[in-house]
Amino acid sequence: MADEFDRLLAGLPRRRVLVVSDRYPPDEGGGAERSLHLLLREPRLRDQAMVVTFEKGASAPLRRKVEGVDALVLPAFAAWPLHRLTQAEVNRLKRRPFGLKWLAFARQAAAELAEAPPERAEAFAARYLARPPGGVAMTHRTTPGGGHEQALVRIIAQVRPELIHADNARAIEVAAGAAPAGLPIVAVIRDHRFSTPRFDQHLEPADAPQSWAETLAARFADEALAFRRDRLGRAALTLVASAHLERLARELLPPAKVRRLPLTPIAPGSETPEPASGFDVLTVGTLTPKKGQRRLLDLWPQVLEAVPEARLHIVGEGSCRRSIEDGIGQLGLQASVQMHGRAEGEALERLFADCHVVALPTAWPEPFGRVALEAGAHGRPVVAYAVGGHAETIVHGETGLLAPPDDGEAFVSALTALARDPALRVRLGAAGRERAAAFAPEPLARGLEELWDDVVAGGGARLAG
Repeated sequence: MADEFDRLLAGLPRRRVLVVSDRYPPDEGGGAERSLHLLLREPRLRDQAMVVTFEKGASAPLRRKVEGVDALVLPAFAAWPLHRLTQAEVNRLKRRPFGLKWLAFARQAAAELAEAPPERAEAFAARYLARPPGGVAMTHRTTPGGGHEQALVRIIAQVRPELIHADNARAIEVAAGAAPAGLPIVAVIRDHRFSTPRFDQHLEPADAPQSWAETLAARFADEALAFRRDRLGRAALTLVASAHLERLARELLPPAKVRRLPLTPIAPGSETPEPASGFDVLTVGTLTPKKGQRRLLDLWPQVLEAVPEARLHIVGEGSCRRSIEDGIGQLGLQASVQMHGRAEGEALERLFADCHVVALPTAWPEPFGRVALEAGAHGRPVVAYAVGGHAETIVHGETGLLAPPDDGEAFVSALTALARDPALRVRLGAAGRERAAAFAPEPLARGLEELWDDVVAGGGARLAG
């Protein structure tokens, strides 16, 4: 793999901007990667930028074009304490018979303990003996200067960029550790990882530790958060997409280093009339507790009581899939709920076209709320809770209906109101389409290019103000 990396390095051209991202299409984890790609494929950005990304499925470095965007793909390193191995190597170890993978684990553990015995012993205890609510991420607390940073140092030396654009939390950490003094970094915050020590990104404090192990894990989580914030502080300018994220960022950084910029472009959707019959509700998102699909399922019998013809379509994959499948069976909803798995491209276009309303039951403060704008681009109204970014991307009574936070009865009432009023659905959908047009990729890419120009010229602080 080292020889292949050396060969790829030698062939890299000079680029003005090096874009670092945890993931990049076709390896997508959510809307963040899609948003970044829709910007970079615009000609004004595509020809001056190169993407560096880390892919869990990659076993060797490779270079590819994604709709014209030049991307250097490096194998992702595994989570601590196997962080010296790529994820592909760890996956191969897991397939070994007779538990032989543990021999590699033991070697890595011994190397860690020899490097810094007291700290690493505590880290192992926190990682394997304590599992507090919300979890704890150990990787960046214990391994600054890891494999990703070392690779990026060499890439920077070869490409000689004028600017690094680091998109999302791990990319910011890696870029800040690899960039030489004097090379400006533009950081993009798209989630809550700089605002909470909780691995699940909830902003509410976790319950007080109940044991020495939980106390130790909580301390490590706080130190990991401090490490992330230190890396963020090295950026010349930090960009956020919503007022919600802006409020959080301004609690951490000087006002002059924070700017709100809509870096979530929305491609135009097909202008399709809604189905003539029935009442089909679509929800799109990763299947996790914070996205709220299981909670919507529990409310669905109330919707059926008011609207017997209603059908719920669940799009996405994630940790809650089994819980949702079990809930469908337990509640006897097999006839009115359909799970579609992950859908994208034409398949997702058809699902938007075949629905009447898009429901977003997210109860936590969504950092932005991309799906709400995608629904608008397809002319579909949205029902959501008035939390986080959804309170910004959805205009209550104009592009959709917002229920008060945690008010399931109001959420059901909003759905049933739209089921009974086709004219209201059409009006809200048309306004949503007009609002989504304000997030067209080309003008957003132009704004980002102007910002890059100003940061390179040393005016990032003026722009932020």
